[in-house]
Amino acid sequence: MSDEAQLIEEAKAGDLAAFEKLASAYEKKIYNYCLRMTNSHEDAEDLTQEVFVRVCRGLRYFRGSSKFSTWIYRIAHNVCIDRHRKSKVILLSLNQPKNTDDQRETELPAHNPSPEDEALRSELKKHLLEAISKLKPKYRSAIVLRDIQQYSYEEIAEVLHLPLGTVKSHISRARAALRESVRPYL
Repeated sequence: MSDEAQLIEEAKAGDLAAFEKLASAYEKKIYNYCLRMTNSHEDAEDLTQEVFVRVCRGLRYFRGSSKFSTWIYRIAHNVCIDRHRKSKVILLSLNQPKNTDDQRETELPAHNPSPEDEALRSELKKHLLEAISKLKPKYRSAIVLRDIQQYSYEEIAEVLHLPLGTVKSHISRARAALRESVRPYL
């Protein structure tokens, strides 16, 4: 039995320390997913808390027929979509997040770009984040899981409860929309 499986069983039995270890292992990943879905630190924090409340309440129903990470991302997806449906207003800030725990998106290449290159890169990144925020939630979720969270197509299909072909279609459409959106900046 893996360490994670052991923690899950202990958490199901009511061991709070085991649940806290599980939560800490996924907290940053879930926060980053929620941040990419809302582009708001405050909303991402609220949604992350809601995800772990639902995980805590629903852990006893986790059967292990899928990976735990897939199950928890499905909960995060549902929480984000629920918030979007309830609000019916645009939740997304068009400003770039100032403080992100996932540094992959903000690292610059090792070479020192010129100030002009840096300004162009910053403008492109800002426009790309804005374009992602304008995607339909079903496309945004698929592209965030694939290109930011690095999930496989099969894992995304499982998280979103969609056929593999539909996932590929959503990602393809999202990428096409993003290409069109950033074309003037290239």
